[in-house]
Amino acid sequence: MILWGKIQDFSIFSILQFLAAYGKTGTLEVKDFEEYGYIYMSEGRVDAISLPLSDDLLGNRLVAAGALTPVQLKECLLAFAEQETPEPLGALLLRKGYTDHQTLQEIVNRQTYDLALQLSNWTLGTFKFAAADKPVQFPITPSITVQELLLDASRRLDEGERPRREKIHVEDEICLACTISCSPEIKERYLKSDVCLWRNMPTIVRDHAYDSIKRRAAGSDDDYRVPDLPFL
Repeated sequence: MILWGKIQDFSIFSILQFLAAYGKTGTLEVKDFEEYGYIYMSEGRVDAISLPLSDDLLGNRLVAAGALTPVQLKECLLAFAEQETPEPLGALLLRKGYTDHQTLQEIVNRQTYDLALQLSNWTLGTFKFAAADKPVQFPITPSITVQELLLDASRRLDEGERPRREKIHVEDEICLACTISCSPEIKERYLKSDVCLWRNMPTIVRDHAYDSIKRRAAGSDDDYRVPDLPFL
């Protein structure tokens, strides 16, 4: 099952609630012109949130909490880089005895709460959920539900807290892919929610939704035709 759509039509939180309600397993990919991220789910629970362009890393959090020294972190990162099949940082830390399961669990929970708050800042872009028979395995997963994640983010927003990294908001995301300048009159007449009729240029939704399928497809691009996908 593949589900895709636009974040401005269906927020990331509403998609998470939908996937949690139906106990889905798979990966939710989110992407806009600025960054991208992955939310790994197992039977409706969030196992991990990854925002690769963020500097909110697990190792830095452990050092800041005093649960790990900078020297120990550097040693683990060097070991990670030298492995042919890199061992997850959490598993490496536990194996070396640099931290314990409870401390790591608390840090992972707090990181997941903060990344969920960061996702509340996304108002543009696309999402794609690809279901899987088996979830991605992580040494430590958050001991919190999707509902708890969303309630925590809502509470913090109500109290005036804002995501640490503000998103760049643009008036027309579709125009970012265009190299031609036009007038407000042209935009008003030809720019629609999913296509620019003046330039005959679709939004980024289609490219994003089909990218990974094309990469996995066997044979050449010329021989491959993407099937229709359910749209949420």
